Amino acid sequence: MGTAPPAAGLSLRNLFHHKWLVGAFWFFLTGALFFSAVRDLPLIRSEAMYALVPKEMGEAGTWLTPTLNGARYLDKPPLLYWVNLLAYKLGGVSETTARIPTLMAAAGEVGLTYLVGIEVLGPRPAFWGSLVLLTSVGFFALHLQLLTDHLVTLSLLVALYVMLLTEGRLASGRPAGSQPVFFQMALAAGFLSKGLIGLVFPLMILAGYSGLRRNAGLLSLVLNPRGWLVFLLLSLPWLGAMEYHHPGFLRHHILNEQILRFLGERQPPDINSFSLGGFWLFLFLWLLPWGLLLPEALYCYVREAWRSSLAFGREGLMPLWAAVVLLFFSLSSSRIEYYSLPALPPLALILGWRLSRIIATPGDRRLPLVLFLLGFLGLATLLLLPHLEELCAANRREFFGMFPLIQPWARQVTYIVPGLSLTGVVLGWRRPRVALAFYGTLALVLLFFTWKTYLALSPLLSDKIFGEYLRKAAAPGDVVVMEAIEEFEYGASLAFYSGRRILMVQRRGLPQFAYAVSPRENFLISATRLEELWRSPSRVYLLVDEAILSEVRLPEGILVQALPGKRLLSNRP
Repeated sequence: MGTAPPAAGLSLRNLFHHKWLVGAFWFFLTGALFFSAVRDLPLIRSEAMYALVPKEMGEAGTWLTPTLNGARYLDKPPLLYWVNLLAYKLGGVSETTARIPTLMAAAGEVGLTYLVGIEVLGPRPAFWGSLVLLTSVGFFALHLQLLTDHLVTLSLLVALYVMLLTEGRLASGRPAGSQPVFFQMALAAGFLSKGLIGLVFPLMILAGYSGLRRNAGLLSLVLNPRGWLVFLLLSLPWLGAMEYHHPGFLRHHILNEQILRFLGERQPPDINSFSLGGFWLFLFLWLLPWGLLLPEALYCYVREAWRSSLAFGREGLMPLWAAVVLLFFSLSSSRIEYYSLPALPPLALILGWRLSRIIATPGDRRLPLVLFLLGFLGLATLLLLPHLEELCAANRREFFGMFPLIQPWARQVTYIVPGLSLTGVVLGWRRPRVALAFYGTLALVLLFFTWKTYLALSPLLSDKIFGEYLRKAAAPGDVVVMEAIEEFEYGASLAFYSGRRILMVQRRGLPQFAYAVSPRENFLISATRLEELWRSPSRVYLLVDEAILSEVRLPEGILVQALPGKRLLSNRP
């Protein structure tokens, strides 16, 4: 195992003579892949708020107070809003423009994963680890969505890369220089992306790594007064301004949304947390098809690190990094399937390390054996997907009815994946490089089917079709109402595409604001108020889920549009 060779020796082939060249290669390759995938992709309910909030901030002419559907939104830090608002100002408001910052984050994550891998494991494991990350189903699927977790992952990668560079400087007898400033800038970016997690992860990993390396000098990254001054200058102005303009903001934003959320005491209790088993299952799914190699790769990686004379070498960073992220959310009472995203880079690098060892061993049969298992899973796709739908729908209702929409693509998986796998087993039985070529081809095939699945599900998960209809057909005085929605953030897709403020029906106490809002801001109405509006002279459009239509006790309406699981009704022609 051991540390990476000096930069002068970095070369995979004659094309790649320098780590920055290969890092740039991964950056642009990732950007090209994701740009081709996200063009005109509709905004689904769980992500659209990150496009709607900066749109409303731009219309209001403010960079300070986020609003969602016309009401103050004090739950999330502002960095993703700011970068999307900047993207809107440069490229205009559109779903494609809103995805550009996420696209850039994906490219940065893959490029930085390679650079971190170079420092810890050397060029070949770093190369294969970057390939594993880029072609993992979860990394691809999650970066088709707008999520603050991408910025957290990117800022964490920056912080750890700075930590490794600082270690190199200290080992050569040079002072840390400006590294503490860059480290604290990364911490500030993480904090402004997702709150305290942006501080907890890098600081815990730094503390653990400095202990493993017995290098107290690394703590200069957090003990340097100039660094903390930079952090405070970047983070405190927004916090102070928000508390000044919205008294009680800090209590809600820090205590309720982060500390109490971790403990499962957040109010209102409108988050359906994944079970611990479901969270770990999705970690395996996110790493497909490479995740099948992970248990054996982790075992070999840790065993070799422990047995080598460099038991406390740089390679200890990878399991430490993954453990901090995964244990944190395992202990949390609030976890969502994509919270494991910051753990994917170190796990991908461990897999890259294992692949580099396998292909360097003539006659190694591990990859053909795993290919055989992949083929078996491909055969079982149609049997496994209904159970996956049940797991997802238990967390978010819009996943009901998922399986019939993706069944045509799932049927193709059941013969394409086994066919490629079996061919790879036969041709690569004693030739690991050939087996790896088939494995990589399977990874690309799975990315294609993931993309097609996402496109097939988008009408179910997005309100674009209804929103664009309302933008064209609804008059200025018409009322638009959403029924059966537990988290008001999930109304952002309809509001973004319709270009108008919408009302939401509150049932059984949900959705609910966690802080006081003025009557002008409040868009929540009771079922009684919906009935009054439905019988009024005004035209009312009502978007409902088919699964709960029986709960809406209204005179019969006119069916305007219907999609699997949803109906748009109107009270009059």
